[in-house]
Amino acid sequence: MCAALLSPRGGTPDVLVTADEIADAGRLLASGTGPLAVDTERASAYRYDDRAFLVQLRREGSGTILVDPETMPGAIAEAGLADALNPLDWVVHAAVSDLPCLADLGLYPGSLMDTEIAGRLLGLPKVNLAAMTEELLGVTLAKGHGREDWSTRPLPADWLDYAALDVELLVELSDALSTALAELDRIDWLRQESEAVRLAHAPGRHAADDGEKWRSMRGVGKLKRPEQLVAGRELWLARDRMARERDVSPVSVLPHDVLALIAEKLPRTESELTALKGFPRRRRGAAKLWMGELRGALALPREEWPERERPKGKPRPHHRTWEERAPEAAAVLESLKHGHELLAEDLAIAPETLFRPSDLREVAWIMSGAGGGAGGSRAIGGEGAAVPRTDAEVRALLAKLGARPWQIDVMAGLVSEAVLLPRRQPLG
Repeated sequence: MCAALLSPRGGTPDVLVTADEIADAGRLLASGTGPLAVDTERASAYRYDDRAFLVQLRREGSGTILVDPETMPGAIAEAGLADALNPLDWVVHAAVSDLPCLADLGLYPGSLMDTEIAGRLLGLPKVNLAAMTEELLGVTLAKGHGREDWSTRPLPADWLDYAALDVELLVELSDALSTALAELDRIDWLRQESEAVRLAHAPGRHAADDGEKWRSMRGVGKLKRPEQLVAGRELWLARDRMARERDVSPVSVLPHDVLALIAEKLPRTESELTALKGFPRRRRGAAKLWMGELRGALALPREEWPERERPKGKPRPHHRTWEERAPEAAAVLESLKHGHELLAEDLAIAPETLFRPSDLREVAWIMSGAGGGAGGSRAIGGEGAAVPRTDAEVRALLAKLGARPWQIDVMAGLVSEAVLLPRRQPLG
């Protein structure tokens, strides 16, 4: 039977706000030992962006520290917290969610151990923090506040208990996971995967805002004509501006699907606009506001209208149509998928953990020569490049796709056996 832990064993500390308080905490953490457990609480469902509203830190000999980065912006930088934290080894659960907002605060891990990734490599059925803590440590953590509005001030005491518990046992969990992975000879797999995440969020790796974010919005694919595209872009920019000014989630201003529907249907009157499914017709002034934005978009000079994105290189059919339109690629993909599933089952991990399905399709397309060589949407080998013929060339292809060394070691044999070996067999 698991023991329930409803609040931190040593009590929940006060939230630190001022630069002096945070500087003292940094010195305390620097004097501790072992890795640093790190977590954040954010409020992207309520606020404009995904910034941190609470940072939780814990280290042996230092205890748990809770930092509010929002009430006094700049306090973390003024306190020099990065000098204390950035050289340390970090333990984070699902680091891809936390590292971007920590990078905004100038905080980066010296090295990283991601416990969620470790759980996937171990083949655990559930890899959320509570489930893994319960299975590996026999402790049930308090739940229920993950979706709260963490921009609330002051933060309720039970929320702070929940937040502090997220780092209470994180280092212990990482130790248990590391031991289990070492027994399977997979500890290097974890190091490689965690390092890839760390490097993806290293200083200087923040994605620049190139003004094309609107193209990734759900529903944009339905916009084909120039007037639909300019409407989609300008409505997205208007919504983004409003959300930023009010510091609210953009979807609370106008949902993605409604914005895309307006751009697709191009209503000519306010009554046509309010008739669209999902439009907030009861919101005062909404019809006039969005009709004005739409008319402003369509009044822009034609030379400022965006064009449809064109695929680079030779267009590739959707993989579900390969059997009819690219039978060679379909045959290779089927063979690879069968081997991929068997190999994942043998390793007792999810197939997508072993190798991403999208990358498997890329390998199948290139290995089949369906692109007139190795050509393809991701330009791995360039249009007309030679199809890999040797084991070494297969390994090089996997590396270009971004596979980790452990994945290359595991997958190269599968690709060679499924594709190269049959081609080497004498006919007859």
